[in-house]
Amino acid sequence: MKIYILQNWSNRPLFDLPWSYYLGAALILWLLFDLVRGVAYIWQPYRRDSEPLMYWFTMLIWAVVAASCFMYPHWPSV
Repeated sequence: MKIYILQNWSNRPLFDLPWSYYLGAALILWLLFDLVRGVAYIWQPYRRDSEPLMYWFTMLIWAVVAASCFMYPHWPSV
């Protein structure tokens, strides 16, 4: 099992990154946008001031999905 720790990261062109990194970056931007606005969406909008538990649960789900985009290229093949 190999562990990848950004080997030769400075030598890689920006457009040579896996597509999942771009998706993860977009989801993080969306997460930050929702954090500033105070409204998050999954099936319906959840407002931080009226439904704080569901709002933070929704933010956690989106954060896990965004983080998984950065782990995807390094998933072991079975």
